[in-house]
Amino acid sequence: MATLVLDNGAYTAKIGYSQEKVSVIPNCQFRSKTSRLKTFTANQLDEIKDPSGLFYILPFQKGYLVNWDVQRKVWDHLFGKEMFKVEFVDTSVIITEPYFNFSSIQESMNEILFEEYQFQSALRINAGSLSAHHYFHSKPSELCCLVVDSGFSFTHIAPYCRSRKMKEGIQLRSLAPAHLPVSVLLPTNPISYSWEGGKLLAHSPDYDEIVVTREDYEENGHCICEEKFDI
Repeated sequence: MATLVLDNGAYTAKIGYSQEKVSVIPNCQFRSKTSRLKTFTANQLDEIKDPSGLFYILPFQKGYLVNWDVQRKVWDHLFGKEMFKVEFVDTSVIITEPYFNFSSIQESMNEILFEEYQFQSALRINAGSLSAHHYFHSKPSELCCLVVDSGFSFTHIAPYCRSRKMKEGIQLRSLAPAHLPVSVLLPTNPISYSWEGGKLLAHSPDYDEIVVTREDYEENGHCICEEKFDI
């Protein structure tokens, strides 16, 4: 079964199969002054000859996915024949969402992934958790880290210990006691660092245990997603 990794950011979507390289694509639609009647989606921006008068139509507002019509059109384009040619019944998806995402948005995403697209299985996860997985994979001797996830809409600072998110510490102002040494790691390519973490996670021997299958969802509904996904 193929695994599609989608770091669904408010500005760009980082997407690709776990066996391939990542593609960074605008997560929005566009209209231009010269072509008002035509809507361009995602990487169709390259077709616009005069980008000076673009109107952006974004699926995210203030960091949360609220315009599902736009997001569906972007995903339809990404999953379709022009891009990744996704065979949903034989594909698992890893998709990111913000920390403390609203329950209504989480439920809408479950319905779209399982009922509309009918992915075989899915894992909804924070981008910061994928970054932490990437970090601990590359530095297995490390026990803890702070992930500074600075995105298009806001910045979260989240502590992780032994690869587990310490949810109660995400809002702490004091990052670390002054007497403790702190090292800062800036990834070579921070834009795709979370996606690379998803790629590593897709090949983890525990992957099948942390996803929700379509069969699980059809039998248990949103409850199984709330139980398995730590958002």
